[in-house]
Amino acid sequence: MFLAVGSCAPPYVWGDAERVKEQLLHVVPLGSSPTLLAEAATKRGWKVDQRNIQSWPAGSATYMNDHNLDCRSRGGPVVPAIIAHYFAPFDTYVESLWLFDAKRRLRDVCVRKTVDAL
Repeated sequence: MFLAVGSCAPPYVWGDAERVKEQLLHVVPLGSSPTLLAEAATKRGWKVDQRNIQSWPAGSATYMNDHNLDCRSRGGPVVPAIIAHYFAPFDTYVESLWLFDAKRRLRDVCVRKTVDAL
């Protein structure tokens, strides 16, 4: 069963959020531009939510900022993207929030997995 689940998701989303973050930063390194993120997203089939790209003052909380994450704006574009969606054994999304500074350089990425279960 675990083999079946693992084969549904790309290898860069295996493991916990911190492991996924490390893998994503190999694909789009810190200091990268939003253009490089867009190119990586297109190549890998990530779904960037263009309608919800916003810029907030540095330190502003984001929708991913909860008791488990410190996911605050870095003063530039905040870009949400679904990096994986798989169905076994439950409908699971791997969400990312890419945090750029005012000079449009990537400063961090936040990751969480959400599961729609019965």
